[in-house]
Amino acid sequence: MMTGDVGRGALWLLRKSLSLPVFVFLAILEPVVRFVLGSLALLCVRAAFFFKLTGAPHFPLALMLGTSHGIGVTLIGYHALLRVFSR
Repeated sequence: MMTGDVGRGALWLLRKSLSLPVFVFLAILEPVVRFVLGSLALLCVRAAFFFKLTGAPHFPLALMLGTSHGIGVTLIGYHALLRVFSR
């Protein structure tokens, strides 16, 4: 019974010692990632509406808006990853 507690404690310590540097790295990069992904999403939306309003032939409006949505989902995934490593 005692050996199991020591093993679990060692695994917990190993997990914390590995997740802390990863969390710190992700937390430092978070403002940059948020700015870059947010800017890309906004740029995709603005470009999609610009090209749609100018009447560009065969312009894939849904694809551009979907790309913008995907970039937003990527940002949500980044924040979820931060939450996983912060525990």
